[in-house]
Amino acid sequence: MTMNIEKELKKLKFPISALLFDWGNTIMPVFSDQFGPMANWTKLELIHGADQILPQLQKKYSLALLSNADDSDNEQVKKALMRMGVADYFSHIFTPQELIARKPAPQFYHNALKKLGVEAEHAIMIGDDYQKDIIGAKQAGLWTIWFNQNGKTIDTKYPYHDFEIDSLLQIPEILMEKFM
Repeated sequence: MTMNIEKELKKLKFPISALLFDWGNTIMPVFSDQFGPMANWTKLELIHGADQILPQLQKKYSLALLSNADDSDNEQVKKALMRMGVADYFSHIFTPQELIARKPAPQFYHNALKKLGVEAEHAIMIGDDYQKDIIGAKQAGLWTIWFNQNGKTIDTKYPYHDFEIDSLLQIPEILMEKFM
């Protein structure tokens, strides 16, 4: 009897307890005409679908927001999220100031996971910046979802991301199919 390995791998399920979201251009767009801490910007928006999936995901997962923002600490990030009505969905907000590291350093992710009390294999990083969000998280042992809303291509034969989406609305489907 032969076994179809690909079919068997698709049957495997992995328990996920935390979803880690990048902030800029994953949850909220970065506008090139705005400067300083995002909490002080005159124009703020959510990425399409964020307001729909965050309440749904928060019911089952611990949600954390990870940012490399140079000019915003976690309180300033929270203020920006509050202005958009989504701050309460995130149990934790992490910036380099709190984690004493910056993306893509694996230590950034290790420090966040330690504060969350979650092992890397039980967490998924969702972000748009391939180098900082995907490669860094993968090197730290996390699952990764590349939010590729602009249809970018990567120049590698062996991609680091586990999944690729062009809309945040696709996240629940991936979670249901692979992790539940």
